[in-house]
Amino acid sequence: MKFENASQVKKWLRLLPVAKKEMKAKIDMYSELIADLNRVGLADETAGNLKGVTYGEALSSVDRYRQKIKEARDKFDGMMRDWERLRELLDSEEITVLTEKYFKGTSWTAMEFVVFYSRRQCFRILDRAAEKLVGQTVSGDGNV
Repeated sequence: MKFENASQVKKWLRLLPVAKKEMKAKIDMYSELIADLNRVGLADETAGNLKGVTYGEALSSVDRYRQKIKEARDKFDGMMRDWERLRELLDSEEITVLTEKYFKGTSWTAMEFVVFYSRRQCFRILDRAAEKLVGQTVSGDGNV
């Protein structure tokens, strides 16, 4: 996706924390499912002779869950590679404001106490950074 205007840049920046949360949630969920299926498999192995029923098919889902975890990590890693490349185009105050806002989750109200710029100045810095990134490309279509 190529940024055509500053609002697309800002939209993509807002997706960074969302993608991170999505990746963490998927990893947690699928890791839990894998652990549960492994426990079921051990119990099935122990009790298999008594019941004659196995959960082998359910255990084959483990590979699918691991693939989903890999996809979530790959998506987030791609966004991080894009960010590392894009930040080379920005100056230090722009990087600081964007990092505080989109990676650390600092609110605009608290921003002036963290970066020592007024809230209004932070908005100006964000706008300036977004304008610098117009015309740059990022992997994917920008959707989460």
